[in-house]
Amino acid sequence: MAETRETDSIPTTVLRDTREQRPWGFDNLPVETRDVTLSTGDYTVPEYCTHDSELDTYRPHFAIERKSGHDFLTAITWERDRFERELQRAAEWPHPLPVIVETSWQTLLRNRGCMARRDIHPTQIVGTVTAWSQHYNVAFHFVETRKRGALCAFLLLVRYRLVRQFEK
Repeated sequence: MAETRETDSIPTTVLRDTREQRPWGFDNLPVETRDVTLSTGDYTVPEYCTHDSELDTYRPHFAIERKSGHDFLTAITWERDRFERELQRAAEWPHPLPVIVETSWQTLLRNRGCMARRDIHPTQIVGTVTAWSQHYNVAFHFVETRKRGALCAFLLLVRYRLVRQFEK
């Protein structure tokens, strides 16, 4: 089984972290998924990693982090230290770690959806996203649905491959 097309910019295999709670399936997209342990992020492709056979862990130099709206709010509040450690692991990557949040920016700012009954103000979210974007090697992408999140991830993986081909 070939994991990537040599002359194509579209990855054929996406590595998905085994710890994903609600994984994307990339339905209707021309890729298959393979569940592995990733040291950073939730999705990547084989050629963007080194494999540590001793730990059976893949160490990416580009990956995508997926967060549901609730996961994102937890990551910036109760699990902030753990999430910041994840962001620090991507500090040396040549391109930012994309964090795809499965809720729109408008939903967060209007205190709707996952924000309902939360003890966090929208300005705290804006401040955290701004600070992390300046301090860490991270880029946040807010999308309205899980389906759009999967499509955004796939397109970011394709874009990264194109950028790497251009840089060579």
